[in-house]
Amino acid sequence: MTKVPGQTGRLKSLLLAASAGAALLGSPAFAQDDAGIDPRQLIEQMVAENIITREQADRMISNARAATVQARAQAPAPLPQPGVAADGTQTVTYVSPVVREQIAQHVRAELGTQAQAEGWARPGETPEWTRRIQLYGDVRVRGEARRYDDANGDIFWDYGAINGGQPQNVNASSTGYIDAPFLNTLEDRQRFRLRARLGVKAQITDWITADIRLATGASSSPVSTNQTMGADGSGKYHLWLDRASIRLAPTENVALEFGRFANPLWTSDLVFDNDMNFDGVAISGQGAVANGVRLFGTLGAFPVFNTDLNFGTRNAPTIIDPETGGEIGTGRPFKSEDRYLFAAQAGVEFNPTEQLNVKLAGGYYHFDNIAGRLSEPCYWTELVCSTDALRPAFQQHGNTMMALRDPLYTGSPNPELEPDNQYFGLASKFELLHIRAQAEYRANERFGVRLEGDFVKNLGWDRDVISAVAWNNLGPNGDTYNGGYDGGDTGWQARLTVGSVMNLNLAGDWQAKRGDWNAWVAYRRLESDAVVDAFADSDFHIGGTNNRGWQIGGNYAIARNTILGFRWLSAEEIASAPFSVDRGFIDLMTRF
Repeated sequence: MTKVPGQTGRLKSLLLAASAGAALLGSPAFAQDDAGIDPRQLIEQMVAENIITREQADRMISNARAATVQARAQAPAPLPQPGVAADGTQTVTYVSPVVREQIAQHVRAELGTQAQAEGWARPGETPEWTRRIQLYGDVRVRGEARRYDDANGDIFWDYGAINGGQPQNVNASSTGYIDAPFLNTLEDRQRFRLRARLGVKAQITDWITADIRLATGASSSPVSTNQTMGADGSGKYHLWLDRASIRLAPTENVALEFGRFANPLWTSDLVFDNDMNFDGVAISGQGAVANGVRLFGTLGAFPVFNTDLNFGTRNAPTIIDPETGGEIGTGRPFKSEDRYLFAAQAGVEFNPTEQLNVKLAGGYYHFDNIAGRLSEPCYWTELVCSTDALRPAFQQHGNTMMALRDPLYTGSPNPELEPDNQYFGLASKFELLHIRAQAEYRANERFGVRLEGDFVKNLGWDRDVISAVAWNNLGPNGDTYNGGYDGGDTGWQARLTVGSVMNLNLAGDWQAKRGDWNAWVAYRRLESDAVVDAFADSDFHIGGTNNRGWQIGGNYAIARNTILGFRWLSAEEIASAPFSVDRGFIDLMTRF
């Protein structure tokens, strides 16, 4: 085949022209009436010069028009016009690179601050508020054995059971008389017990803290949260609100507690059981006064009983109008018999050497309106008498008791055969003077020696007053109805502890690592009315007062904050008939 150069050049020119025309037709200028070059005129010129045919020109125009429509459909929405809208929104269509970088730096800084505060800056880190919440608690499983002496008397009334139920008829000559419930003093007992406590502390601000703790417990006892295992046929255990308080610390050395909280006083179980919490308000302070010398003190007001709102509204005495002599109403409520503890303590702590620490404190604890009082004359048929609320809401054993009701038998044909239904209250007032001292020597981190002691005297005790109304603590024969009063007002104890952790498993906070230990021996003498038996140690003797004897024990940390402990307590009654009890405890306890 022979090539024709002229025709080849013509073909190339035709293709280039067609491409240029298509490009121009597809450009935005194709739709603009005021463009400098009209692409349509260019194509018409190419047809006139026979560069392209009319058919080719029409096809080029049609393809370019379709391409323009498609481009417009796919084009992004137009940018808003700069300016300020009616609602105040300002539109900026251009931001310089410098301003864009400043905005980016500002956003990064804000996000970094927020991440640091809320704890999501690094994977796995918790939010800030969770770092202000602290969970704490402990679990203790105990085995206990009680051994009663065969020579014990069997004459001890269970005043706690009497005061917690229906009044006891004390007239043995009345028709249908049934004797009072008695304490077990002869038959040995053993049991397993469980204590579990779970608390939450929340740091609200740097000077405000909230504390809530739940605990087990089979009763409303203020001195024990133990639950006897199997006591209810392996039923469910009780759970109580054990603590709920707000603590304010406006300065470093002053703290105020409100609600229900741990014992704010520096005391021992001679006066207040180690598990006892306090309701009310307390203010504590401390401060250094010299090199190695620190003063501390506490003031507090604590309600220990609040009268029922409806006390005495049923079957109460008739009210007589003094002017007319007529009845003006029945069923009136009796006056309140609220009871309070007001406490004050001051002490000093000093360190003569780096190894030796000495503490000494004195306290005064006034129990207001806690003593019993004979009621207004009360008909033997009445269900409630005016001083019934003075019977202890809770009691253990030991305090001298008195009858609260003054029965009136007007209208009875035979008073000697009518019942004398009684409740019992505390015969003594309680105004306690308490002195506590402690000296601790730390030879090294793994060994120390602590000697501590307490002395308490009830300044409100009056032998003559109590002797006239006493129903128990009546001398060696323990005669409930006859015999001289043999109670007392004084108590003391001494305790020697050795080991690496002195207060292991006792009052106060402690931390233990594997291998930590302590061992101790103590002697105690606590007369019947030296302290309120409801709040004293619940483990020694059968709990409460009117006891003396020895204690020995020890604890060993088998792992971090997990200890195995043993105690043996041998005690006997001071006043009244013989009543000796030996108690052994084996504890497995862990805390967190």
